[in-house]
Amino acid sequence: MSNNDLHIIDFKTEQIIAVIKEQDYWDDLRKWELKNNVDQFEFTVSDGTHKAAKLMQQNMVLKRVRDGSFVSYVINESEQDSVDRSKKIYALSEHTKLRKAKVIKPQTIESYTVNKWMDFALEGTKWQRGVTEYASFRTIHIKEFTNPLDLLKTIASTFELEIRFRTEVKGSFIVGRYVDMVRKAGRDNGKEIVLGKDLQGIRRIENSQDVISALVGVGPFI
Repeated sequence: MSNNDLHIIDFKTEQIIAVIKEQDYWDDLRKWELKNNVDQFEFTVSDGTHKAAKLMQQNMVLKRVRDGSFVSYVINESEQDSVDRSKKIYALSEHTKLRKAKVIKPQTIESYTVNKWMDFALEGTKWQRGVTEYASFRTIHIKEFTNPLDLLKTIASTFELEIRFRTEVKGSFIVGRYVDMVRKAGRDNGKEIVLGKDLQGIRRIENSQDVISALVGVGPFI
């Protein structure tokens, strides 16, 4: 498995169904911001190929990042250009789905370790606690309805740790999704990267990012 190969994963079976070699994609850009856990990936391939056809919405792209771990990205947008017959792919890190994984009610939990807090936040999701680097206890007041991703951000801030999301693969299948909380190694970077494009010919844009998968009704407590 080459460091720069991209692996296409079927979102239903979670199996690798195609590999895109480094020379077969270009204009790749990872927009990664530690402070807000923003992780976006985009790249371009030739359209009309067997592999390009598998780059459909909700399928995933597995990429090895600079620390050697793998990050799984969910394809949320594709853009086909009729002039140069290219297909541009936009994807968000799979961990963003944690925002819709479940609803966590307001409550106060006292004297939890970072491990117990992470287990609480991730319970019932596809993700599990990975590497942690803190042994003390903290109390967190959850004042509003929240979700696993936002709670993880609160936990990391409370313990002054950095979140790292990674995916493990064995053979051709995803076998684990892990959330690490480690001592801060990077600098907060709020820079926004904006790419300009000259629009020529016909482009078709598909976007599934804003599809609502869950609604929560909030009423009086009984």
